[in-house]
Amino acid sequence: MASAKRDIRHIIDSFSEDLIEIAKDVVAQHVERAVSEWQAKNEKLLLRKSVEEEKALRNQKALERIERAAARRREREEKKAAERAQRLEQRLVEGKKPRARRSSLAEPGAKKEPTPPPLFVHKRRRDGEIEQLKRTDEPEPAALNGASQSAVAAP
Repeated sequence: MASAKRDIRHIIDSFSEDLIEIAKDVVAQHVERAVSEWQAKNEKLLLRKSVEEEKALRNQKALERIERAAARRREREEKKAAERAQRLEQRLVEGKKPRARRSSLAEPGAKKEPTPPPLFVHKRRRDGEIEQLKRTDEPEPAALNGASQSAVAAP
């Protein structure tokens, strides 16, 4: 009798283990189906999110590159400034005058020559009539050339 009970318990245990395995498989299939349905419904959303994530990653990398470049530029400028200061100090120690910088060579007080007045002082209208233009920097010229003088005198 004990062996029969043991056999029955063994059969029940193996049957329950089989039922548990079957239930796990069914649950896994349902979960996979639900996930695939959700992905099908939200494919555009997922695609948009992945694109946004890629864009954010690219922007972050670009920002890091810009920051590294700015740091390198600052370091170069600091190094150049230190070298310039060292050269200036060395020239002062040697008793030489400090060299003038390019920006100080062009004196801000020196103005450029004024530009000459425009060459053309008349314009032709669509109907062929020539119109005299007024120069703002000069008084009206006394003598005009023949073509423009006749056009001005005609109206």
